Amino acid sequence: MNESQPLNSSNGSISFSGDLLSEIQFKHAPLMCAVAIATSIAFALSSISSKSSKKSKSNINQDIDHRNRLYTRIHGKWYDLTNFEHPGGPVALRLTKGRDATALFESHHYFTSRNMLMKILAKYEVPPKQAVELKTLDHRDDGSPYIWKNIDQDGFASELRTLVNEYFSKLAKERGISKTQATKATTGRWLTVLTLIGLFFASIPRLVQGQWAFLFITPVLGWLAICNYWHDSLHFSLSSNWRVNAYLPYLMPLISSPSMWYHQHVIGHHVYTNISNKDPDLAHAPQLMREHESIRWRKTHLNQKRLSRVLLVWSIAVGLGLQILNDVRALKKSSYNNVVAYDKPSKLHMVAHIAGRILYILLTAAWPFALFPAWKAMIWATVPNVVFSLCFMINTQINHLVEHCAHAFDSNFYKHQIITSQNFGRDSAFCFYFSGGLNYQIEHHLFPTVNHCHLPALSPGVKKICEKYGVPYNSVSGYRQAIEEHFAHTAVLSMKPE
Repeated sequence: MNESQPLNSSNGSISFSGDLLSEIQFKHAPLMCAVAIATSIAFALSSISSKSSKKSKSNINQDIDHRNRLYTRIHGKWYDLTNFEHPGGPVALRLTKGRDATALFESHHYFTSRNMLMKILAKYEVPPKQAVELKTLDHRDDGSPYIWKNIDQDGFASELRTLVNEYFSKLAKERGISKTQATKATTGRWLTVLTLIGLFFASIPRLVQGQWAFLFITPVLGWLAICNYWHDSLHFSLSSNWRVNAYLPYLMPLISSPSMWYHQHVIGHHVYTNISNKDPDLAHAPQLMREHESIRWRKTHLNQKRLSRVLLVWSIAVGLGLQILNDVRALKKSSYNNVVAYDKPSKLHMVAHIAGRILYILLTAAWPFALFPAWKAMIWATVPNVVFSLCFMINTQINHLVEHCAHAFDSNFYKHQIITSQNFGRDSAFCFYFSGGLNYQIEHHLFPTVNHCHLPALSPGVKKICEKYGVPYNSVSGYRQAIEEHFAHTAVLSMKPE
């Protein structure tokens, strides 16, 4: 097969001296001012772009210009959701524009009855004569490969929905809040998140001062903060307030542009996990790594089982890959990794996006050259990015790219999410916090809008339902076993197919 075809702690806290910031030489003030100005410009442009977009939509002749309407297809029918006030906010709704959103719709609405959902949608259904003229951004986006007929009557899916409904109904009653609010971060989770974010920013002055230990401490703290809030926020599971989920990721966009992450992760990977020509995570660096049979074998793949190759790819995966190369290709081709259509942004949005990328480079790689000698600047510009990237890759490659998950498939959407995912270290607090809850990958893929702090409680019930219906529930003891299985899978796919 060919790869994706192109598409048109109380006493343990760190203490700092009160005059720490004053120790940074005054001559570096212009650099800091430049960064502050660049940040202001980027956010201002984003705001202007957003307002401009809203204004243009309100002045569009609906019968003439369809480009600014929010059309989406669910279960074979087209809907115009331009004027729909979505309870989860406009960001979640915009992800469906020009797409078959059936799987997104199903995986994000497990509390509301099917009859009520369809009655609401019926108000926005596009007339048949107009619907025949509508097309998805990607002609391959046809709702397959899942079979949705009678999914609301499927015993397996029904028991999963019952499980999550009963758990959060009880939790909501105990806390005196709605079920939706109960699915988000608890007070304890928020305390953890804010503490980790605070520790990360508190470590930055030491890194800027050139203290060697913080070459490792700062990026690890950055990863801990990111994995425990950023991922949840972009899945709308951090807060019941959509603005918190939408804006907070821009505080620390260290993995990717939030906009690109929505396309890569929420729209692509979560909906079509490990499905060729649909999951963008299968083709990040096909010239260097082959983790799925859909990627055409190359001679360069012979060496992918070597630790040196893995470390090379893992070291540059975030800083060079997700943040720069994948971003540029998506904007150029209007497609993320050739499989997730990317609607052409407005000029203002493009300027804001580019400003954000430049700001990322300034804050993560360029600033050391204004403070240190060249040799030290190279170390400070490289090591933190490598450490952060390694943390990211260790926690993401072991969840799906193992032999028993990589090529698994089921036409039942919920079963497919389970058999293509793998949990690890379910009883380990270290695994939970260092992965941000990604060690409960099965439950996360089933209930993406549920905060990770709730997944350990849901796990036993999910496993029991899987055992009842004969669905494999993949789980390993911890990082060591998970990494060994991933490397074994990588070695198998390094060999030329017969």
